[in-house]
Amino acid sequence: MEAHAVDRTVAIVPARGGSVGLPGKNLALFRGRPLVAHAVDTAVAAGVPEVLVTTDDAAIAAAAAEAGAKIVDRPAELARADSRTLPAVLHALDELSVPDRTLVFLLQPTSPLCTPGDVTECLEIHAGRPSGSVVQMCRSTDHHPLKVCLEGPDGGVVPVRDWTDLEAPRQSLPAVLRPTGGIYLVRAGDLRRHERFFVPEVRCQLIPAERAVDIDTAQDLRLAEIRAAELQRSTNVL
Repeated sequence: MEAHAVDRTVAIVPARGGSVGLPGKNLALFRGRPLVAHAVDTAVAAGVPEVLVTTDDAAIAAAAAEAGAKIVDRPAELARADSRTLPAVLHALDELSVPDRTLVFLLQPTSPLCTPGDVTECLEIHAGRPSGSVVQMCRSTDHHPLKVCLEGPDGGVVPVRDWTDLEAPRQSLPAVLRPTGGIYLVRAGDLRRHERFFVPEVRCQLIPAERAVDIDTAQDLRLAEIRAAELQRSTNVL
C-alpha cells in the first residue's frame, strides 16, 4: 500500500468575517452556494475525511457546518484585516491537536474554480513524502520576472538574477509558474517547524490559467461565474 494511503488527511478552509475588497466575501454566492460552503464541498467530494473551517464569524460558521465542516473559532487577533493565514491555520491545528505527520490541505474559498480532482492530484503528486509541499500553480504569461531590476539603497539598480536576462529572448528563459493561491498541501509538522506553506522540495499541481481566478472583488466573482459556465460547457470539469 502506498504511504500516503494511510496518512491522516485534513483540509483547512480559512474564512474570516471581514473583507475589504468585497464585503461578506466568504458568504458571497458562487453557483448558488456560499464560497465557504463551496470550498467545503470540494474537499468532501475529493474524499478528504476531515474538513475544518477556521472563522470568527457566526454566519460563516453556520454555512460551513451545514456543508459538513467542523468549526474552529478563530480569535479576534487572528482575524484582522492585516492578519496572515498561517497563524490561523496553526491555531486550528493546535486546537484540535492534529499530529505532525498529518497531511494538511489549505483550501481557499476565494479560489472556487478548484476542483475535487485538483485535490486528489495534489495528494498523488505528494506521494506520501516525509516532507515538502505541493502548491497549485498555473503558467504565467505576464512580464517575465527575470526581466526586471531591483532598486538599491543608493539609487542604483541590479538585476533579479543576471544582466544578460534583461536582453535575452523570453523563450530562452525558464518558464514562469504562478501560485494560484487556491490549494497548498503540506504536513502539519512542516508548517509548525518552518512557519510557511512553501517547504522544499516544492512540487506543483498545474492548472489552466483560466481556472486560476482569485476572488477579491465583485468583478472577480463575476469572472469566476463566467469561467465556470464556460468550463462546464467545454469539459464538464466543474
